[in-house]
Amino acid sequence: MPKHAIVRLSYRSVVVGCITPKETPKKKSGTMLLLWLVLLTFLVLKIWLRKKYTYFRRYGIPYLPTSSWSPMGNLGQLLFLRISFGDLFRQLYADPRGGHAKVVGFFIFQTPALLVRDPELIRQILVKNFNSFLNRYESADMGDSMGALTLPLAKYHHWKESRQCMSQLFTSGRMRDVMYPQMCNVAIDLENYLNRKLKDQTERVLPLGRMCQLYTTDVTGNLFYSLDVGGLRRGCSQLLKKTKELFKTDPRKVLDFMIVFFLPKWTNLMKPKVFSEDYAQYMRNLVEEHQEPKKGDLINQLQHFQLTRSSNHYSQHPDFIASQAGIILLAGFETSSALLGFTLYELAKAPNIQDRLRRELCEAFISSTLLSYDTLMALPYLKMVCLEILRLYPAAAFVNRECTSPESEGFNLHPHVDFVVPPGMPAYISILGLHRDEKYWPEPNRFDPERFAPERLKDIIPMTYIPFGAGPHGCIGSRLGILQLKLGIAHILKLYWVEICKRTIPEIRFNPKSFMLESKNEIYLRFCRDTL
Repeated sequence: MPKHAIVRLSYRSVVVGCITPKETPKKKSGTMLLLWLVLLTFLVLKIWLRKKYTYFRRYGIPYLPTSSWSPMGNLGQLLFLRISFGDLFRQLYADPRGGHAKVVGFFIFQTPALLVRDPELIRQILVKNFNSFLNRYESADMGDSMGALTLPLAKYHHWKESRQCMSQLFTSGRMRDVMYPQMCNVAIDLENYLNRKLKDQTERVLPLGRMCQLYTTDVTGNLFYSLDVGGLRRGCSQLLKKTKELFKTDPRKVLDFMIVFFLPKWTNLMKPKVFSEDYAQYMRNLVEEHQEPKKGDLINQLQHFQLTRSSNHYSQHPDFIASQAGIILLAGFETSSALLGFTLYELAKAPNIQDRLRRELCEAFISSTLLSYDTLMALPYLKMVCLEILRLYPAAAFVNRECTSPESEGFNLHPHVDFVVPPGMPAYISILGLHRDEKYWPEPNRFDPERFAPERLKDIIPMTYIPFGAGPHGCIGSRLGILQLKLGIAHILKLYWVEICKRTIPEIRFNPKSFMLESKNEIYLRFCRDTL
């Protein structure tokens, strides 16, 4: 046999040997059966989702449709971190498919939820009929004691006593006589921080993020834990470090937050954590080391509460005090630091407004380097500026309430809407949507403190301005938040004029990885020495 024939024969043998034999009829039948089962599963899932997503159609309520192929309802963009919480609910609020309806239906995964857009209905849910909406919708796993015990996530029967106890920390008298002197010390540290940054320069471009965060954590540590944090003096602090670590985004944290806020019935199964173990232990240590009696700070207040509520199993939990200490830092960290940055940003973009505010501050500081509490709170234009900032950037971008009416009744929206809210259904209010609705606020995206001039306050429709929420569940620290903002702005503008520069972002875009309203990009401004 010729040599080349042997080579062809060998090649053919190898190729034929490598060819996979045809599937047997039995194996082919099994593969087809599997394919049919997969297709059937998808078909059943689609039919089930389609039925779920027709809930509001059956009741004649306008709603925002979603794909019957998606199990995420109207949350798709949020779950993939393409949009912030505030922007999502603002989009739902402003969606033209909702027309002029007072309530619009949408879906949290497959759970039907209401978006309430009418001021009177908002008042009923948050204030007038609070007893029918006792709880927030979100919930923590009871196995996660640090999360489940916190004031925002506690259910009503536990929440009520804790709220009453912590409210004593935020009285006007206590803020004026106890808190304000401590806050003034931090304000002086803020001045010195900026002076060190500029050294002998007359102007310098600075990022706002770290300065605002150091200011916020210094105030919180001093007021609530009796800690001399000193972050502004040193340029860093352990309290800030631990807080920022908690806000670092990773897939597990995103999943945990989505379960807590949008799948509360799954918390016992999925075991989400509100706090990282490292942050939780840091707070436990903080409470354990807090032994010296102080002037009634948060930890002392809660310790006294435990002693006087010996029969309350909820408040006697070993993690009760640490959980409240942990959440009060987080609740104010993003909102307070971001608000200070947003205010400086808007003032830099509106030099005429900044000039008027600085002239008011100049008169206030003329006889002293520090303002009294009463003087600061009485400054009319500073108040108008802060109110307008809170309209554009509300401390709570959205709030929700869960219907807790008896199973047989629900809550009847008549005569406003022909619908009975069933027990367990969440009702959402987009505060950011309300605050930027041109129906209530002409040119809603424009920074205009004159909206809150004393003679124009009567024109504001009730419940269209609720930057901290409203009713019994409203933000417990709202007055302190405004005081902290006013003090920070006053002491910065006392020494510096702020203006935009080449590095200043043209507009604020909200960070999709943050629960609160926070700028996606760092804000840079030019600080110019200009002592009042």
